[in-house]
Amino acid sequence: MSLWQEKDEASMPVSQAALSDVVFKIECRSLPVDHAAQLTDTLCKKAPWLADTACAGIHPIHVAGSQNGWQRPDAESGVPLILSKRTRLRIRVPQAQVAALIEALTDTTHQLDGHNLVITSGRAAPLHNAATLFARFTIYESNPDSEDAFIQQVIKDCEAIAYHPTKLLCGKTNYLSTPAGHLAARSLLIADVPPEYSMLLQERGLGDYRLMGCGILIPHKYTGAV
Repeated sequence: MSLWQEKDEASMPVSQAALSDVVFKIECRSLPVDHAAQLTDTLCKKAPWLADTACAGIHPIHVAGSQNGWQRPDAESGVPLILSKRTRLRIRVPQAQVAALIEALTDTTHQLDGHNLVITSGRAAPLHNAATLFARFTIYESNPDSEDAFIQQVIKDCEAIAYHPTKLLCGKTNYLSTPAGHLAARSLLIADVPPEYSMLLQERGLGDYRLMGCGILIPHKYTGAV
């Protein structure tokens, strides 16, 4: 199911974001494809207050689906992701905690299933309004078993901030592993978002498991594929 309605909405004044992304340079040659739970665990050991910070989120470490003949492997294959030197780790936190996060994670080393990840430095990257937002993974603990039920959950989240979305695209289902089992996650695109709601959605996120990279919305240039 998709929701795609043409609708004009009046714009409201846009306030400064209460949250910011922190972009960390990393030294890491490879990672497991399904690494979200391990990444959350190791980062929270260095910055334990992340687990108690509302709206904090750890972005998925993402690489292109294909490049120079290389194809992104499935998680079940056991083949790791190959990271480039430009790959970054991003974490979304309240503005007031940016400095503390950089201090906690700079010059730290982490092991993810035998893969070495070194965080070398970090800087703040403010959130920006964008008319099109994208989440690579979105999970609801209620685990809706159809695209229609999933879209209805997204609409409910949006309406909690008085935003009535008119253009939603739900993507394919992926599975993320956790110590408690596998979780079904869907990609999601939201288009024609007014500026004031764009910022609110990026700050609040959608669904659950934000520290595992789920429901974190980022600006996206829509090209027809989710």
